[in-house]
Amino acid sequence: MNTELWDKILHFDLDDPPSEYGFSTRLANENYWTKAFTDLAILEYKKFMYLAATSEIMVSPSEIVDTVWHQHLIFTQSYQSFCALLGKQIQHIPSTHNKHEFEKFSQAKERTQKLYSGVFGEQPKSIWGYNGMFESLNLEKSKFKIRTFLVFGILGFIVLIIPFYFLLKPIYIEINNPYFVSGFITLCILTLAGLEFYNRKALKNITKGFDEDSFIYQLEPYELVYLNTQRLDNIINGTVNELIDKNVIFINPDKTIDLLKSKKVNSPKELQTITTLEELGRTHYPILLRHLKNKPIFWNTVKWADASKKYINKSKKFGNLFYTNFAVLMVLLMFGLVRLATGISREKPVFQILILTVVLIVLMIYYLNRLTNLTCERIIPDLYKTEILPRRPIQDHWQWQYFLTGSAVLTAAFIPVISYAEKNNSFGGDSGSSSSCGSSCGSSCSSCGGCGGGD
Repeated sequence: MNTELWDKILHFDLDDPPSEYGFSTRLANENYWTKAFTDLAILEYKKFMYLAATSEIMVSPSEIVDTVWHQHLIFTQSYQSFCALLGKQIQHIPSTHNKHEFEKFSQAKERTQKLYSGVFGEQPKSIWGYNGMFESLNLEKSKFKIRTFLVFGILGFIVLIIPFYFLLKPIYIEINNPYFVSGFITLCILTLAGLEFYNRKALKNITKGFDEDSFIYQLEPYELVYLNTQRLDNIINGTVNELIDKNVIFINPDKTIDLLKSKKVNSPKELQTITTLEELGRTHYPILLRHLKNKPIFWNTVKWADASKKYINKSKKFGNLFYTNFAVLMVLLMFGLVRLATGISREKPVFQILILTVVLIVLMIYYLNRLTNLTCERIIPDLYKTEILPRRPIQDHWQWQYFLTGSAVLTAAFIPVISYAEKNNSFGGDSGSSSSCGSSCGSSCSSCGGCGGGD
């Protein structure tokens, strides 16, 4: 191994010069990648380019490495500087999908694996074994969309009302209302509690099927803070709090905030906060919050989190769980509706049953919607709290403590400012728009064969 060359490649900064929508931020935003996965993909790209520079044979990237490569080609000045460092102009050769080239690229892929193993060791499966970040979750896609199932499920429910009515009416006639109401409420409580226990266990089993090197196991504290709270404000609050602790930001008596001094920081989020505050000058926190919530470095967390939730919810395993919950709740609702219809047909007081039925419908909608969010909001954060973090030394890591304890670790002087922002912020919730900076390369090639020799 050429240690000197590899050291230069390793320290080449693809984000130089720093910008609001620099290389790694853009790469993460456009592909819905987490911070750690983006960093790993860039590292593996550098390894691949080292092999391309030091090998006389064609080498072939994985789909994920190729995505990074495509991105770097757009940053032409950086790519030219990188190739100059490599001492070789690495040419990108797209695949044309003909049979001859397929065999050539397949051989190149095998040679690349052998070269990689000899220089760097085993290839990370999350980068070299899959075509995208989410594939490491090992979730087969469901054949039916949840929305489609809901339409047919509701239609089936309507069709079954009549046979259920004639089936249950003779039984309901024998049951007086006070006994039915108390029994129905008890049944609802037991059913919902039982489903909650069943759902958490089923969702935990789904997470056990994730690869050990999946992005889920490499999340950063602020990413988990968002998953747990679904509030982008909390990431920004934590970032600003760290700058206050570092004496970079000062809180004035009138609850405005000032930038005391520009200080070198390692975190892109902190750098973006400082840059934004330099532009705004002395300002109230709600204004800073509004500006930061639309910055790509923060908004990316929302993008990959939403993409993860959709990917999981579209899986066969989650679909089966959702269908089970829907069927059980619909049976429960059927008991209430048939009782209501029986009372109306017999001209009995039905106000209590009507209220219970309406409440049950509202609870069902809330419960099923909550189920679609449960994996990201509860199961994954709980996985870190109960299994992952106890094996890590995090006692002196402020961000992890922030994830575990929330606002309890915030600076005392900052808490009133946050409360002030929450009371006076009229800019809405966590909505925003992720801006796209610059022009893309149009329709990129669907796959890449490899790279040719240098000039």
